[in-house]
Order: sequence, then structure tokens, then C-alpha cells
Amino acid sequence: MCRYVSKMLLGALVIVSSFGGIALSDDAKFTFTNSAPEKLYLNLFSKTRDGWRWPSSRTRWILEAGQQGTAIAGQCRPGEKICYGAANQNRSRFWGISLDGRKGCSSCCIDCGNSHRWNLTEHSDPPSQPHIFDNGPVLVPANE
Repeated sequence: MCRYVSKMLLGALVIVSSFGGIALSDDAKFTFTNSAPEKLYLNLFSKTRDGWRWPSSRTRWILEAGQQGTAIAGQCRPGEKICYGAANQNRSRFWGISLDGRKGCSSCCIDCGNSHRWNLTEHSDPPSQPHIFDNGPVLVPANE
């Protein structure tokens, strides 16, 4: 019996090592308050995996003026850098790395497994000091 268990464990280790290990995942939690006077559209972007975004490449989270909510980058990878990007409807103003994910930002990213809160004001790329407010509802993705 002991040999059988040992062979099974060895076989499982060989299978796992042949696939490069077990892929672990976590979440990154972004909580926003929209203090701008207009509706904002949001995406979360992986800076580690090219083209990876949440909620998807065809949907955005919508945050109405005065609303607060939480966006989650689900099943991100440990150590992965996740950044937010937001813009108004006509994209004349942006926050974070913008909706296309190509702008720079001073502090709009967190590591997978962490959480942070932002107050999106009328400036582009607002400072990232934590603000005190409750978590608000989880944002529901909407088609563009």
C-alpha cells in the first residue's frame, strides 16, 4: 500500500512539473468614488500579461457621478501588477492609464492580492491617498 501511494504521489509531481507548476490565483480589489461631475467608464489592466483586462475587452464598468463601487480583477496571478484606467464618455479626460491602457500614471496600480481605494476627482491621474468611505456596491460590467 505504501509503495502504491508513493508511486501515485511521484506521478502527480511529474505531471505538475511537466506543466510548469500549479498556477495560483488571487484577486485585486479596486474601490472607487466618482467625485467628477460626469459618468466614468473603467477597466482594470494587467501590466504583466499583454492584452489582459477586466471585466473584458468588450465591456467596461460604469460609475455614475457621485457613485462609489468596487471593481475586482479576479483570478490575477501572484505578483502581477494591475492598473486601473478610466475616462469620461467622450474620452476628453482620463484617470489612471485611461481606457486604452496606454497612458502613464503616478500611482494607479496595485499588486495582485491587494486592495486600494481611489477618489476620482476632476483631475487626470488623481493622487492615490486612501480615502475613508465604505466599500459601496460591486460594479456591474456593461457593454460599451
